[in-house]
Amino acid sequence: MGEQKDYVVVTLSGRDRPGITAAFTRILVEHGVAVADIDQATLQDFLALTLLLDLGGPDGNGKKDSVLKDLLYEANRRGMSLDFQLLSEREIQRRREKNRFVLTFFGDTPALADIAAVLGEANANIERIINLGKVSPDCLELTVDVREVPALPRLKEQLVALSRRLGIDLSFQKLEAYRKGKRLVFFDMDRTLVDVEVIDEMARAAGVHGEVARVTEKAMRGDLDFADALRHRVALLKGLRVEELERIRQGMRVSEGAERLVATLKRLGYRMGVLSGGFTFFAEPLAETLGLDFAYANTLEMRDGKLTGRLVGDILDGAAKARLVHAVAGEMGVLLDQTVAIGDGMNDSLMLAQAGLGIAYNAKEGLAQVASVQLGRTRLINILQILGVTEDDMASSS
Repeated sequence: MGEQKDYVVVTLSGRDRPGITAAFTRILVEHGVAVADIDQATLQDFLALTLLLDLGGPDGNGKKDSVLKDLLYEANRRGMSLDFQLLSEREIQRRREKNRFVLTFFGDTPALADIAAVLGEANANIERIINLGKVSPDCLELTVDVREVPALPRLKEQLVALSRRLGIDLSFQKLEAYRKGKRLVFFDMDRTLVDVEVIDEMARAAGVHGEVARVTEKAMRGDLDFADALRHRVALLKGLRVEELERIRQGMRVSEGAERLVATLKRLGYRMGVLSGGFTFFAEPLAETLGLDFAYANTLEMRDGKLTGRLVGDILDGAAKARLVHAVAGEMGVLLDQTVAIGDGMNDSLMLAQAGLGIAYNAKEGLAQVASVQLGRTRLINILQILGVTEDDMASSS
């Protein structure tokens, strides 16, 4: 076997100022030392620069002594600290075999402490923490190595449970998927893109709210087949006049933050639309108002200005939503890894699982288990930072 390479991890820290990176990398060039990896971060005016130096083969020790001497001299001249650690090629290879996730959450220092404790107990290692806010750390992004985690699904369950207990929004997704810029977003409508369950409003107008609400709740929990539940509820609405539907549509309000979310994503080139188990009578005008690209929903049969109590065409249930995610992405030339699905009920579970990023919005606990992101009510706008959109991007679209 050939000679094993030697490596040195050099960590430089101190007050940040122009020219530091140039000065230290110039020393490496003069000694013929290659940089195998590099990481630089600045907090306020404090710099931390980490370099993984490849010292080569048999003559590595001599090169190590001379380059470290010059690096230490330059650090001392600039009033900075420099530490180093020797590593073998085998150690480097082991450290590169990582399974990284990105954890984004909206919370304060106590929340960070609780999340770090859950990660530590699961043997997940926090490699990096970045503050996505401009001033206070109310949105933090953690890069986490889960290579040594014995039960990743269990860790995810613990993080979801913690986010619900603390009342914070949290995202946990593979680093590779996070880096693939998202391009296509699918919204559920009822209690997601709008803040009401439209069929409940229809039931109130028809005087059958109690009966419809009981069926709706069973369907949202997944205790009742969605298609059968929908047929049952629509049958109860027989005779409801179109004028009442128009009144409900006029009073329908989008969820807090939805308009800004859509406007920002549109400006950044995202394609978006609605996949709803509700009705086209409401979904299509909503999509037009918000400037969305498409809307799919169920069609109510009407005759003589009234509902007949029946539907037209196939029912858009959970399985149909998942098929549409795949079909629309294919038509638009977008990879599934680049899609986002947002919903609140069990009818959205297959859609969230199909998409590259599934977001449970103010959702039942069952849906949160299949999603990568847990969002609370009125916090749709947090999706922007989960997608890596900066505060400057948000400000320019407001």
